[in-house]
Amino acid sequence: MSKVDERIQDIKTQLVGNTGVKVLLVEGADDVDAYRIFLDRKFPGWEVHWHLAEAGKKATVVEMVRKEPAWLGLVDRDEWTDAQIAAHSAASPNLLVLPRFCLESYLIDPAELWEALPAKQRAKIAGGEEQFSRELLTDLQGWIRHAALWHGVRPLWRQLRNLGFPDSVTGNPPMPDDAALRTKFKEWHVTLDVDAVLAGVHALEAKLASEDVSKLCAQWLHAKRLYSQKVQQTLDRLLGPKPAKERRLDILRTRTVPSDLAVLWQAMGLAAAP
Repeated sequence: MSKVDERIQDIKTQLVGNTGVKVLLVEGADDVDAYRIFLDRKFPGWEVHWHLAEAGKKATVVEMVRKEPAWLGLVDRDEWTDAQIAAHSAASPNLLVLPRFCLESYLIDPAELWEALPAKQRAKIAGGEEQFSRELLTDLQGWIRHAALWHGVRPLWRQLRNLGFPDSVTGNPPMPDDAALRTKFKEWHVTLDVDAVLAGVHALEAKLASEDVSKLCAQWLHAKRLYSQKVQQTLDRLLGPKPAKERRLDILRTRTVPSDLAVLWQAMGLAAAP
């Protein structure tokens, strides 16, 4: 039995049993904590019909929902393109993709964070929301550059794999001759053309520089890194130190339940479709 099949069986044995309760699969333990908080706040009693379970990672969620079409799966968007999302949705209609880059995207928007702060914490910041936002965004250009590289360079690996890199020339004999190798290597070279890659990164960086901060935070910035390397440290400095997990959970408990999760609530049958 594969590890995926073992995990499916564990969930059925430990959580579902003979109850007929449905399963919402998410990637990891942090995701379970976050969506449990949101569900408890918005739909008290949701656990009568649903169980939240972690799969361990994104690829495992994708594989598990294909094997269990009655379950729902929710994964981070990350660097998936619209075309990739459409392909996964067609293959597994029970797979949902977060409308933001990742879960931590709900923890980095200065406007959303300010709204989540209790009055006593807001009072600690002399310049109010304007200073708060300025403190969080001091390195924004660097993070925009990071996002442009992340979204502009990482897809190259997938493009190369689609062109047969490296397996198409490293299989078993008979091996390709030099002419065939030259053709293949040229295909790879075009994909990795330095000037073309840099031009794409520069174009994306310019586009992101003109985007609204809220859109950057939701869809483009690598929120997992940004939260741990910038937001958490800034909040500790402005509001006083607090254990990382405790602060994260506090924000999730006080911030507005995200409206863009409506598609999840609808898929779970907890809210009527608009």
